[in-house]
Amino acid sequence: MTIRKPSRSNTSEPKQIDIERVINAGSPPPKADNQEDSPKEVRFQMAIPPELCKLIDDARKLTKTSRRAWLLNAAQEKLEREGKL
Repeated sequence: MTIRKPSRSNTSEPKQIDIERVINAGSPPPKADNQEDSPKEVRFQMAIPPELCKLIDDARKLTKTSRRAWLLNAAQEKLEREGKL
């Protein structure tokens, strides 16, 4: 049995609007690294006990935020309460 690729019913060239849609569908270009108005982030790994992780996950479900965002917000709130921010 021979399997054939279906032939194109419309052999016309793609329209310019379709080409633009495909080109613009990608991610935006990366920002230049030499931007002085935004400080670089400090990256590190953190290990936490599973019980604490579960408590954090339960708390963040109410706000529907990521762990990263929730932890940053919690740290910021604590520093503000202590008057260090």
